[in-house]
Amino acid sequence: MEINQFRRIVRAFSDNPEDIDLEHGRLLVQVRDVPIEATLTHDGSRLMVVEDGHPLTAESWVVKRLARLPMLADRICDYDESPAHFVAPTGRLVKSQQAKSRVNERAYSRDIASQMTEALGSRTLGKTSVWFLTSDTGQGKTSLINHLAVEQARAYKRKETNWLLVPIPLGGRTFLRFDDVVVSELANRLRFQLLYYDAFLELIRLGVVVPAFDGFDEVPTESSTGEAVSELGQLVKSLESSGNILIATRRAYYEYKSFRSTAQLLDSILSVDVAFGSMSLDRWSREKFIKYGTKRGIPRADVLHRTVARALGENDHPLLTRAVLVRRLVDVAMSSQSGLTNLLEKIGQTAADFFFEILSATVEREAHEKWIDKSGEPSRPLLNITEHHLLLSRVSQEMWLQSTDDLRIEDIGVVAELFTEEQGKAPSVARQIEERLKQHALLAKTKSGHWLGFDHENFRQFYLGFALGWELVKRDETNVKSILEVTTLPRFAVDQAANYVRRADDKRVRSTLELLQDLASQESMVSFVQENCGSLTVALLDTLDANGVIASQMRFPVDALCGRSLRGLEVMDSHFSNTSLDGARLVSCTFRRCRFERLEGLAERIDATRLLKCAVASLVYQDEDPEYGDIELYEPPQIRQRLLQQGFGIKDSTATQSSSVQHADDMSADLKLVQRVLRTFTRFTRVNESTLLVRLGNKFSRFEKEILPKLLSAGVLEHETREGTRNQRCLRLTMPMRQIEDAIANAGGEFECFVEALARGAERSSFETYGAIAGDAWRCV
Repeated sequence: MEINQFRRIVRAFSDNPEDIDLEHGRLLVQVRDVPIEATLTHDGSRLMVVEDGHPLTAESWVVKRLARLPMLADRICDYDESPAHFVAPTGRLVKSQQAKSRVNERAYSRDIASQMTEALGSRTLGKTSVWFLTSDTGQGKTSLINHLAVEQARAYKRKETNWLLVPIPLGGRTFLRFDDVVVSELANRLRFQLLYYDAFLELIRLGVVVPAFDGFDEVPTESSTGEAVSELGQLVKSLESSGNILIATRRAYYEYKSFRSTAQLLDSILSVDVAFGSMSLDRWSREKFIKYGTKRGIPRADVLHRTVARALGENDHPLLTRAVLVRRLVDVAMSSQSGLTNLLEKIGQTAADFFFEILSATVEREAHEKWIDKSGEPSRPLLNITEHHLLLSRVSQEMWLQSTDDLRIEDIGVVAELFTEEQGKAPSVARQIEERLKQHALLAKTKSGHWLGFDHENFRQFYLGFALGWELVKRDETNVKSILEVTTLPRFAVDQAANYVRRADDKRVRSTLELLQDLASQESMVSFVQENCGSLTVALLDTLDANGVIASQMRFPVDALCGRSLRGLEVMDSHFSNTSLDGARLVSCTFRRCRFERLEGLAERIDATRLLKCAVASLVYQDEDPEYGDIELYEPPQIRQRLLQQGFGIKDSTATQSSSVQHADDMSADLKLVQRVLRTFTRFTRVNESTLLVRLGNKFSRFEKEILPKLLSAGVLEHETREGTRNQRCLRLTMPMRQIEDAIANAGGEFECFVEALARGAERSSFETYGAIAGDAWRCV
């Protein structure tokens, strides 16, 4: 460690950064109101700090004396419990430095936990490594992070490792600043108040701390505000090309197919050297199910798996493959055989609503076995099943309104008190309900036992959907609006609200659609109410015949059409955020004067579905040549042609043929090659030419001789020389990704036009350009 680096680190830990004495080999500083006096020496190769006659290397002194990492390791072991009956998942790893493969191969691992520990513990000189831990919800990301954090802390205490993994739950709260979240978690949850945020960053730079930000979900790439991306970009930039970071999310940002989805993050870190990698968790296999069941004490877990698979008619049902549901299934199986039999019978009858059935089995056991009123004779349940669900939904609703994942125990008591008063319960019963709720099987203590949250994110979202469905059936417009206006509802909560309405009565669907339309019509286009109304409308009509239903003036969230089966729906004057068509079935639907930010993927079925005077800003499709991967189109004629090939009927009152846009059938090979190269920079900010050689294969020669010189002269890329055995050259992206994407959008599919657009600066956005070309922003295709 050099003296300048040491001075900067000490300033980060000191109470007053300006009041530090480092003159004449002496150190005087005050840290947490404690004055420290030491002597600085040099043993010929390392900077040493001598305090009270005990010499330590500068790095060891910072870690042990200033940061007190051994104490932090103790706190992690005390307050971050390793999940009981933990089963190591399998997964796939994409290393941040993948130059040996022409495609993005994912290395399979039977023990992803060990692979993660190795990857997070490795330090790449002069580079920040950002790792994304991805999986579907309920597959154990949080459990894995907590398990690794505790195991790493124990190894640190045994002096078997020199770094710690620090879990920092975000809970999807993208409007919080990272510095506030980090300091809050260290102080409130771990009871560790010895680090300022700047000091925490210094420890990341040293590689002795790896933060694990858990709960990004999908917001880093698709948040309209970009708050999470902005904070992540600032964090990465502040690390100055050093350290490792772990981000747990359902979808890593680089898995999106649009440059614009990643532009805000990439443009904020152009000045530093960053590499991105991913670790994805697989669903549980039969072996994992049996291993977990055996750890739970089930004598014949293989028989349980076979019984459930036979009853459900499939071996890969979520009840058998998602960790959070397997745990609840085992709970039911261990309570009674009759309870398991009843659960499987109900799920067999309502396969689409299995989540409700398995939670109902848990609630039924609580209500009939634990929540018993013993104040009189005979003993009877304090609440029936419906009331039990409703009480939990009120807890989730309060969390949603307060924008938090957990509540203080006293706030839980207030929720119970209001509920019992509303239900007209006797005071003696009300007191028992309040106390029982604090010990509910679906709730868990957090933050040193002073707060309560749902045992899993899915449970909280399920009961949020239950609360919304309850209010929709009651047609309580005020309460419905209070839920819809907070922020964008999770898709899982939306699906559960729709399921609740369907369970109540088929006629309720139409009346609920009318209510949602009224609410949407009263709001502006920037309101969360419009977006949530659009999401609920699609969920309610999924697999139903929507003949005669018209949805107008709504906003539809990300992937609103993905996996949906819609028939007979008409949507007017509405806005669709980036949406995939994968698994969608659109039959006899009409979209009139709608605006689509981006369409991607291939629908399962498109039949008699029309786009009337609609605008599609961009379209992503898989090129016939797999070497090019996914191609994104921007020009209206090209988008129109692709949509017609997919089966859409398109009608527009304007003659797009009269525009000045070239009518190329497809993007030129050179521009496709440019897109392929630029996608490499969504993984690295600097790329070795040897990496491009392997990835481009026989196309590299053409790229190097004819395309690269033009990109260099246009200022898109520049050469750098890396120190090494052969002084290998590398390329660095120097132009903001947004500007590059706008140039691609204005290129008409031709490389030469792309270069010209770069020279012009591509000042207008792609969508404004489409409107100017077609003469009407609603008539792009």
